[in-house]
Amino acid sequence: MKRIVSSRTLVAALVLATAATAFAGSIEAGDRLEMAAVLESPVTPAQAVKIAETGGGRAYGYGMEATPHGHWYEVDVLRGNARLELRIDANNGKVIGSSPARGEDAHGAHALDGGKLTFGEAITQAERAGNGPALEANAAGHGDTAHVDVDVIQDHGKRIAHYRVSMHGGRIGTVMTGTDS
Repeated sequence: MKRIVSSRTLVAALVLATAATAFAGSIEAGDRLEMAAVLESPVTPAQAVKIAETGGGRAYGYGMEATPHGHWYEVDVLRGNARLELRIDANNGKVIGSSPARGEDAHGAHALDGGKLTFGEAITQAERAGNGPALEANAAGHGDTAHVDVDVIQDHGKRIAHYRVSMHGGRIGTVMTGTDS
């Protein structure tokens, strides 16, 4: 049996394929605002993580929050059994608030238990490999699968490169897993 495809069906399929390709890997407007905030901030992502750990505990998540009214780093820290989200002013490095980490922010707290690399060191390694500052990072896995996924801003905010820093067997390796532009 022979099928004939109408020209309308063919045009619709091409439009959908083109639209899907155009939207795949694009950077959202909210991410662009956060990228600009990271690039302009006097406090670096690694400094924000160190500040958050100063009161005790171990960081396992990081991101920038940006609004038209201001921006701050959010760092997830495990202190004892408490999972906290600390807000660090991106201009002066002061802790401006904290709350219990909930939902997605509570995941990964024990991912780096026993690791030879700290969360901050993993971010720094990805920043070096990607030649830019981290937009966000999260610890995941455990034991041999422990890793930190880091999104690195590249080309002065034109791209985001996704890196995975692995702590497998104590060996540290950074692999780029994709980009958005």
